[in-house]
Amino acid sequence: MAIAVKTIRQRVSAAVDAVAGFSESKQPSGVFGRDPASVLHKRYAVGCPRTTTVRDRQTLSEGALVRTVVSVTYAHRVKPKDQQTSYDNALDAEAAIIVAVMADTGSLQELQLSLSGIPTRQVDQAGEWIVGDIEFSSLHYLAMA
Repeated sequence: MAIAVKTIRQRVSAAVDAVAGFSESKQPSGVFGRDPASVLHKRYAVGCPRTTTVRDRQTLSEGALVRTVVSVTYAHRVKPKDQQTSYDNALDAEAAIIVAVMADTGSLQELQLSLSGIPTRQVDQAGEWIVGDIEFSSLHYLAMA
């Protein structure tokens, strides 16, 4: 069954939204975090920066077998008086996001998600925020007709 990239993004977003304290940013992925005013504690954005074909054979009836990268960018506040604890709390929040997205639930199961890695996890220059990215990969069919 073909799955739209939009559906993957929405389902992953719903899983992250279920993690205690997290809420989706009003800014889309790629914009979230650029403007310091867009960064709030436990805000996140989900994007799908790329989709690539897995095999050359594609049919209009079945679609193309593709791998879509799903990126979750999140922000976590660093408390000035206890920065190490704040960093550890951010790592705990990151782990909770991974657990929620990788949960074997009905709405996520057909996405065939796997954890690709954590390409960035850094404290901003002012030392106020930890902004991290978690990448997942979804193997699915993309409709061609």
